[in-house]
This record gives sequence, C-alpha cells and structure tokens, in this order.
Amino acid sequence: MTFQRIRRTQPTAATGAYSKAVLAGNTLYLSGQTGAGLDGAPAVAGDPAAQAHQACENIKVLLEEAGGDLSHAVKLTVYITDRAYREPVYAVIADYFGPHAPASTGVIVDGLALAALLVEIDVTAVLP
Repeated sequence: MTFQRIRRTQPTAATGAYSKAVLAGNTLYLSGQTGAGLDGAPAVAGDPAAQAHQACENIKVLLEEAGGDLSHAVKLTVYITDRAYREPVYAVIADYFGPHAPASTGVIVDGLALAALLVEIDVTAVLP
C-alpha cells in the first residue's frame, strides 16, 4: 500500500516530523486539528467555540487538499480540556458535519500540547 503525505510539517520543538494528513489507499488520517491556523496563526485564547471553528476549517481544507470534503469523514475524536466546553464545541461541529453525522468520540483531557489549546479534533475519512 502506498502512502501520500499531505502537508508534511517541518521539524519543530516536538520530537520528529509528522504530516497534517496521510492518505493510505482511500483512507485519510488527519492529525489532531486545533484552534491554531494551518498558516501558524495562534489559537484564539480562552474561546472554545472559536478554537473548534478553526479546527473544523483546518479539517475542511485538509480534506479538500486530499480530494475529499467533510461528507467523507467517518470518525471524529474530540478532545476538550473542560466539560463546560462540550456544548459550544459540539454546536460548532454540528454546523460543519450536521446531517452527515460521522461516528464521534468525546474525551475530556487534562491538557493539550500547548496550554492555550482548549480543543483538538482528529478525523478519519474515506475518500471515493
């Protein structure tokens, strides 16, 4: 099976390099997307809905770059740092994924890679 790396990142302070997305056959695996922009713009501090919106925008762009769209998402995993963020974050997700309704798992975590990050969403998609 061949792998196509989409938006391979440059090495950072984190150990090793990774890709924002990897296409294996017709299955696309997206790295967790946060409120930080794909262009490196920082996340909006303290606003889980704004961060979820940016994460979903990132997901949309990466799916399109791989030849798909939001309707190809089959599984989401949503990480939030506070139970109180669930409602605003899931309202944004519903705006993006709405009637398509991929399978979803929600996890409340103690923290994400950067203290300012409140939400992270990873996606598995199957492209036609």
